[in-house]
Amino acid sequence: MSNSKKNLIDIRIERKELKYYITYGEYIILSNLLRKVLRQDKHNEAGNGYFVRSLYFDTVDNRSFEEKMAGLEERSKYRLRIYDTNTQLVKFEIKSKRNNSVIKETAIIGRKDADEIQNGNYELMLKYSDPVLHKAYAEFKKRHYRRVVLIDYFREAFIHDLNGVRIVFDRFLKSTPLQLDIFSNDSFSTQKLRKGLVIMEIKYNRFVPKFLKHMLQIPSFERRALSKYCIGRLDYFEV
Repeated sequence: MSNSKKNLIDIRIERKELKYYITYGEYIILSNLLRKVLRQDKHNEAGNGYFVRSLYFDTVDNRSFEEKMAGLEERSKYRLRIYDTNTQLVKFEIKSKRNNSVIKETAIIGRKDADEIQNGNYELMLKYSDPVLHKAYAEFKKRHYRRVVLIDYFREAFIHDLNGVRIVFDRFLKSTPLQLDIFSNDSFSTQKLRKGLVIMEIKYNRFVPKFLKHMLQIPSFERRALSKYCIGRLDYFEV
């Protein structure tokens, strides 16, 4: 993989996202309902979900963080993502907001290359014939990006094939600005959400089917704008 001129996968997804905070009790009820009508993500372990770890990069003046906190309609953030600390393949992702749409561009790279990137060797991005990595390289060099926070959580996901609907529940969110090795097996215990709180995200292309809106009781929940990246970077966060 390290000598390859191309990444294995290059994915671009554009969709809309709605985010809510719900209680753990509400999550249990909704999860049980969705199991009956939607198919589970293939990564859900024994139907309980899966581990997600992201290493985020930002500029020396925290451009991505400040733009998100300010609510700018056009902004981008950069991250490495894995689902297992022993993995040999790593996602490099650019997630951008353009008005009402969220665009996620993904390139798959090898573990050794991901290790080099997280340690600041951005030049190796150029060995891949990949526009995602080339775009990231230009920004990283221009604006002096560096790794800033590691975020872990546990996700349960459900999929509806109509209109690309994907419903996820993220819980046990933890972060650290100190342990920044994405492959580390060392534990860190900085819990960022109040105990018993879960983030529900609804991702879709054009609309959410009416039966899902009714099932999820969307009007009863308050939409929230904060991203897990920003939550992870705040010194203190509890809702």
